[in-house]
Amino acid sequence: MKLILRLLILLLCIFFNASPLYANIRVGTLLFYPPFANSGGGGFDNDLIQKICQRLHETCILVPMDSNQLYPALDNGKIDIAIGLISISSNESSKYTYSLPYLVSKGQFLVSNGNIKSIQDLKGKKVGVIRGKEDNADTFYNYLITNFNGLFEIIQFDDIEDLITSLNGGDIAGAYIHKSAASYWARNSNGELVALDPANTLGEGLAMIALPANAPLIQRINQQLQQMEKDSTFLNLYNTYFGQL
Repeated sequence: MKLILRLLILLLCIFFNASPLYANIRVGTLLFYPPFANSGGGGFDNDLIQKICQRLHETCILVPMDSNQLYPALDNGKIDIAIGLISISSNESSKYTYSLPYLVSKGQFLVSNGNIKSIQDLKGKKVGVIRGKEDNADTFYNYLITNFNGLFEIIQFDDIEDLITSLNGGDIAGAYIHKSAASYWARNSNGELVALDPANTLGEGLAMIALPANAPLIQRINQQLQQMEKDSTFLNLYNTYFGQL
């Protein structure tokens, strides 16, 4: 009887001290934003979170959506965490829990290969940017408003496909997107698109986010990010998507 009681106490201790388990982790991701999120579920961000979930021995369900839907989905409990070009922002630090930064956040202008050779050549023209959680709360949008207010008209798009289509069609003169995305589109445009230097740093890096209730999950993710950096898993993944950009 005493042996059974001791075993029960031991099991209870293990249970209450174990890391919280999740039947399924719902991960909000971008619908399409290469090289971070590609059609078919690939892309750097998607592969990164899947590798982390494998190491956590958790099942992750990717929930693709436009970038402006990520924060509402978190707030409404439709997803547990979000990943997708989310810059660490001090303005949101109290409302959301951020993971460790996993990439530097940089923005760069992408234009048609023609008469536009510098940012000043965009004067009086239209420049596209991806819509964030709110019209005035996206890091990329805020950078344009802060640094180029009045130089050109800012047009917001819900997704990268519409933005690039408008750029190729001449509806806008330029697009302001992540540096790696600008490099990707320039590289895959047969010389029709070029990225304007310089690129600039935005925020404090890209991170995954969750509501404070899921802070323990973010802590577990941080541990895996650190381990992946040590064993070269992160470097290998980085080179797969960004090595030639």
